[in-house]
Amino acid sequence: MPKTVRTHAKSGLSLFLLLFFSASGDLFPSDLETVVSGMQQRYATVATMMGSFQQTYRAPGIEQVESGVFRMKRPGLMRWEYRKPEEKLFIADGHEAFLYVPLDRQVTVHPFSASDMRGTPLEFLLGGADIRKNFTVSWENNFKPRAEKTLLLRLTPRNSQSEYEFLVLELDAQNYDLRRITIHEHGGNTSEFLLSNLTENAKISSKEFQFKPPKGTEVIRFNEEK
Repeated sequence: MPKTVRTHAKSGLSLFLLLFFSASGDLFPSDLETVVSGMQQRYATVATMMGSFQQTYRAPGIEQVESGVFRMKRPGLMRWEYRKPEEKLFIADGHEAFLYVPLDRQVTVHPFSASDMRGTPLEFLLGGADIRKNFTVSWENNFKPRAEKTLLLRLTPRNSQSEYEFLVLELDAQNYDLRRITIHEHGGNTSEFLLSNLTENAKISSKEFQFKPPKGTEVIRFNEEK
C-alpha cells in the first residue's frame, strides 16, 4: 500500500502497502497467468479490509520497524494506527489524508481522494488494481519468501513516472492471500509490509475514517495545485 508514513503522508501510504517460490514446483502453480488471475479474482469482491501490519523501512545505515493495525474501505478510506515504537495515526477520509503524531502534537494534512489510490500497493487489498494493465508481471528471483508455501511476484509499473521502481508481492500459494508487500524505490530503499490477521468485508463504521485534531494540535496543511 510508504519511505515511512511520516515522510510520505500521501504516497507513502501511497502511503501505504509487493513474489517466486524456489522450492518444489510440484506443490504450487507454475503458470504465472494462473496466479495473476487468481489474485485478481481473490480481491475483486473485497469492500473492506482490516488486519495487523509490520512495516520495515530499509535504507543505507537505516532499518526502522513499526507495527500496528489498519482498516480500509472502498473506494479510498483508510485508517492506519501505528502503535510501536511510536504512536501515529494515518487517516484518509476520501478528500484529505491526515498524519497525526501525538508526541509532536502535530498533524499534517494533504489532499487525498480515491483516485490517489491508483497505482499504489494499497489498491491490491481492495481489489481496485488492474494488474495486467498497470504492471509488467514476472516471478521474483531475488527476494526470499518470509512465510512457507508462498509465491513471489515482481510487479513493474508500466508508468515510467511511478514513484517506485517495482513491487514484490508474497502470496499464499493456495488461496492467493497477500502476506507481504515490498516497495522498492528508485534509489534502492525499500518499505516492507508484513500483513496478518486479515479480515475482509467486515462492517466498518465510516466514523473510523474521520479525524478531528485534538485541542492544542498544530495543523500543517499542504494544498497541491491541480
